[in-house]
Amino acid sequence: MNAKNIFAAIIIAGLIIAGAVIFSNYQQCPEADQGPKISLKEAGERVVNFINDNILRGQATASLVQALEEKDFYKIKFEVEGQEVEWFLAKDGKLLFPEVIDLTEIQELAKETERTIGDFSVSSDEICLEDGKPIVYFFGSETCPYCVWQHPVVKGVMAKFEGYISFHDNMDLNADMEIFQRYSSGGVPTMVLGCKYYRVGSGQSAGEEQEVANLTELVCDLTNNQPVGVCQ
Repeated sequence: MNAKNIFAAIIIAGLIIAGAVIFSNYQQCPEADQGPKISLKEAGERVVNFINDNILRGQATASLVQALEEKDFYKIKFEVEGQEVEWFLAKDGKLLFPEVIDLTEIQELAKETERTIGDFSVSSDEICLEDGKPIVYFFGSETCPYCVWQHPVVKGVMAKFEGYISFHDNMDLNADMEIFQRYSSGGVPTMVLGCKYYRVGSGQSAGEEQEVANLTELVCDLTNNQPVGVCQ
């Protein structure tokens, strides 16, 4: 990937993250109490001007590609450094969204049947496998101090099970989002062990030694106590 594409990727990611933060305080339905509709032309100009003036600020320039009317929103497509992005504007021009969420497509949350060691929830789901091995997921961010504590602990434990599990280390990655949405309330760190055990939060309060013991016991349960040297 050349420098231009890298810069474009950074800008696009920044737009999405910034948009989510800027408008996260709007909880009311965008259809409620709307004033007169603005024109489609004005909607496109308003979104592009907002992005250029408040987000890009001279680092790059957004240009309008297309503005469409879609149900209760205007869909505004714009381009930054050759990358196209779609945002949605309420028809009164007041509320802007990086995306419109279809509630029918939201991932259903896992059902907790009980709690077990390490404050892990036990789900009613079948054990998830990859190449016949239980999958262990870790979700975290370097900006989260609890994640920074938990991450090396998890990596150390999972290294002992090499060849017996499939470890998806999603530290600062937007991968496996369907799993994250099913087993997390949105917080990190989140750990999902074989889709059977899951927890939002770290084990820091129990201490590293106890957390290692808890994780080892739970993963041994998933691997039928293999390898023997770890699960004795």
